[in-house]
Amino acid sequence: MPFLMRVSEALEAFLQAIGRVASFLFIPLMIVIFYDVTQRKILEYDHDFTSSVFYFSSTKMQEMEWHIHAVLFLLCLAYAYLKDAHVRIELVRDQMHPRTRAWIELIGCLIFLIPYCILVTDYGYTFAERAFLSGESSASGVGLSHRWIVKGALPLGFLLLGLAGLAVALRSLVYLFGSEDLRARARSHVGVHHADDPNRPVAD
Repeated sequence: MPFLMRVSEALEAFLQAIGRVASFLFIPLMIVIFYDVTQRKILEYDHDFTSSVFYFSSTKMQEMEWHIHAVLFLLCLAYAYLKDAHVRIELVRDQMHPRTRAWIELIGCLIFLIPYCILVTDYGYTFAERAFLSGESSASGVGLSHRWIVKGALPLGFLLLGLAGLAVALRSLVYLFGSEDLRARARSHVGVHHADDPNRPVAD
């Protein structure tokens, strides 16, 4: 059990680091949105600007917005799960005993989450590979090229989510069958939900 706990904690540390780094994608996303709105509403009527190297079509900017947003979302899926920040049916879950929640978490990870992530990662890799080999670009003639980049984020995001599911499954096992000191370490996610302690924030 101590080994399982160490593996779970190592996976969580790795995934949380990726989530924190990925969160900085908010900065270029905000810059692109600001540029797109500004140049569409104000600068697009300036001929000198539209003929300069600083001008990018609104189509490219809008595609860049959803590309960055998609990558940000996918790379933070695992982080959000580890922080117990995804939506749950809390009216039901919060009435359950912590061990019951741990069993549900364990079974859900092993039967639903991890197999689903394996499927999406496998098919998503093929999806991105085809886009790369074919040189797929935007359907719009003035859109972005290299569509494989954003498609490649799909299998990567679900691979990370699958690893998060593995970390939570291991933590659930430790909570259910480990010693008292190990259970205290494992309770942060599966043993005690944030609703059990109103003074502890969700993302703590």
